[in-house]
Formats: sequence, C-alpha cells, structure tokens
Amino acid sequence: MGARTVRGKAKHIRQVRLPKTCASCRFNNATDCQKGYYGVRLYRDPKGTFHVGVCIQRTDLCLPLDQFLESAVCGEINKVREQEFHILTRRGRHL
Repeated sequence: MGARTVRGKAKHIRQVRLPKTCASCRFNNATDCQKGYYGVRLYRDPKGTFHVGVCIQRTDLCLPLDQFLESAVCGEINKVREQEFHILTRRGRHL
C-alpha cells in the first residue's frame, strides 16, 4: 500500500502478520483484516492500569502492561521486528 506524506514524500506500508498470534485468528483474511499487525496500542482502564493491544479487532488479546512484557506475544513482536528490519535494510542496499 502506497501513500504520500504531508511533505509529499512517498510512503510504503508493508502488510505484516504475527506468525503465531494471527495464524489461527478468524479475521486472518484479506477481507476482515486489511491492515494486519500495525503495532502495539496502549489503553488505560478506569482504574488507571495500562493494557497493551496488538490487534484493533481483537480486544481479547489485550494484556496488562506488566503481563505483556513477559508474554510470548511480546517476544513474537520482537522477533518479527528484527526480521522486518533485516529484510528492509537488505532491500535498501539493493536499490
């Protein structure tokens, strides 16, 4: 998906899915999940506790911040981030 920033620069958004978290999700198709994994989101409940969400459609995946930091999902995100970084930096050298 391509777009232009406010300053007119080209921006390309790659669709990323979390291999384990998204694999068995009922929304994991081109119609129901158009953006894929887009990053973590922080939410704050009425008691002031922060929760981390990884999917805009699956609030059941939200975890309190301290639990998220120790979770398999957090590790999965770090691994995907590293893989994407290497893919994109390799691609940049060949442009």
